[in-house]
Amino acid sequence: MTWINDLIEIYDRNKDWVGKPKPIRLSNPSKGISEQNAYLLPLSHTTVKAQYEVTVDEAGELVRADALGPRGKTTIIPATIDANSRTSKAVPYPVHDKFQYVARDYQDYVSLKTAQNDAYHSYLQQLRDFVDSPDGQEFRPVYQYLKHHDLIHDLIEQGTFTAAGIKSERPEKKDLAGFVRFRVARRKPFWNDPIAFNNWDHYYQEHLNQDETHGLSYVTGMFNQVLTNRHPGAIRYPGDKAKLISSNDSQNYTYRGRFLTPDEVVGLSYCDSQKAHLALKWLIELQSINIDGRIFLIWGVEESATIEDLYFGLGEYESGDPNEPNTNLGLATEFKKSFWQGKEIQAHDQVYVMELDAATPGRLGILNYRSMDVQTYFNRIIDWYEGMRLTRYYQQADHAWNPSLKQLIESVYGTKGSDKIRKSALSRVIQAMFDGRELPKDMQRQLYIRASHPTSFKADSSPNWQTVCLTTATVWKHKAKGRFKMGLDRQETDRSYLFGRLLAVADVVEQGVLDAKEKEGGQTSADHMRGSKRRLTNARRYMSTFSQRPVTTWKHIYQQLQKAYLPQSKFQFKAQKEFDQIMELLDSDKYVDQPLDGTFLLGFSHQRNAWFKKATENEEEK
Repeated sequence: MTWINDLIEIYDRNKDWVGKPKPIRLSNPSKGISEQNAYLLPLSHTTVKAQYEVTVDEAGELVRADALGPRGKTTIIPATIDANSRTSKAVPYPVHDKFQYVARDYQDYVSLKTAQNDAYHSYLQQLRDFVDSPDGQEFRPVYQYLKHHDLIHDLIEQGTFTAAGIKSERPEKKDLAGFVRFRVARRKPFWNDPIAFNNWDHYYQEHLNQDETHGLSYVTGMFNQVLTNRHPGAIRYPGDKAKLISSNDSQNYTYRGRFLTPDEVVGLSYCDSQKAHLALKWLIELQSINIDGRIFLIWGVEESATIEDLYFGLGEYESGDPNEPNTNLGLATEFKKSFWQGKEIQAHDQVYVMELDAATPGRLGILNYRSMDVQTYFNRIIDWYEGMRLTRYYQQADHAWNPSLKQLIESVYGTKGSDKIRKSALSRVIQAMFDGRELPKDMQRQLYIRASHPTSFKADSSPNWQTVCLTTATVWKHKAKGRFKMGLDRQETDRSYLFGRLLAVADVVEQGVLDAKEKEGGQTSADHMRGSKRRLTNARRYMSTFSQRPVTTWKHIYQQLQKAYLPQSKFQFKAQKEFDQIMELLDSDKYVDQPLDGTFLLGFSHQRNAWFKKATENEEEK
């Protein structure tokens, strides 16, 4: 029950945010919506999209009725356990609901199986019980209006349906599918009123206290708690039917053999269940990554004193913003940056990582959950990125480079891979990162195969071969656990590394000659590694064969280089010097025709980077 306790703590720490909108910018805007609000819901409440708003006065008379657009307005409404999980059965929400529940004259426009609108009568009875209690007095005008007036008729008279784009003078069933919210004139709207929130929650929990089972809560360890085995849905997104905790499969073998009833499996109080699920829903809206329904969520709890004591001297610490939720939203933002951009994640206090997905439409599972102290978290992230970091020379300077998680996955599977593959791969990479392990073996093998076959890449491949090659190099650097440097190491004697250096020199020499010929012919020069359409160098054409039989293939590449390209290169003597220096390090026991590992791509990348850096420096000296 650790995750439930952690989520309850998040809810309790952020009570000031209950019912308040927190604007969030969508990373992948759809239908023109770039920003929306996230709500930490009050207990016993949910959100809906309301298409109509009806305002009544204190006497229960209609003041106005407005159409809110087909997308509707997000509205916090009171809810019961049954209403939150209703399907075809008529189970009303307490105050705001669809026309079939709130309109007395619904049956005048839609044919019903029975003579009366049972949904309306169930709704009105439930609302009457509420308004007759001390907690429900402020909702009485709504009850009075709906009891004595025909809502649909009034909306027709007001022109509300016309404003909503309904051209028919007599609304049909499809026109009456919208949700209606109510308010009382000159009062704060119910969906923005903390007093209204508290009144409904108090009334409903008193109702549950009388009707529901009492017992031990497994979360708090307290006795005589109001227990529930019906828990909120719509965790990942509105309309999501998958639940984290459910026990409605009594006809099969969900708990038979070990337990007789679902209550024996787990005892969870209504209040604890509400807090945990509503906090999780809020966190997902605020700061998660969603790939094909799989949720990658990270959050933290900011404790400025702990952070300052623990990380004194490691950099300036910015304390939490009182105007921001205490979920360490900055931490989640940095996690997204690490995924999309490969940025380092800085130190925070306690850190929580959760992955959620649904194998079936009704069952949501926690695939991975861990909480760790900041020291462990910080070290694992830094070890991962520093272990993969290379020096890359561009824009006239050295830059530290490592692949982001997104680049890493796309290098393995390409951008056209299915979301199911991508989300599974991301799960495995994240778990490897936080477990302090290397990239899974099958992903390493796939990277190696792709990187050693440059001819399989088209000019518009995404990611291009250069990115895949560099990514593979970083993975093998990470595997070596600190053995290799970020840049070229001229003293390194690893066999695969040295053969990679040889291939890189051959590649840049031939490429330089081809570039010069293109310029002489008036053609546009382009680097092969950036997707040139012209012929690949021999080094790249034979790279796959070279990785399996390096000695035999190298003899062929070197002979072609000496015959056709090296004499024409302005770097002839520099290249030959590099060849001689590398061959001195290749002892006879290393110069054998055995397959290379991915380290040869690390040597290849290091040598190319050092070559272009030196060439640029020489040009500047001239």
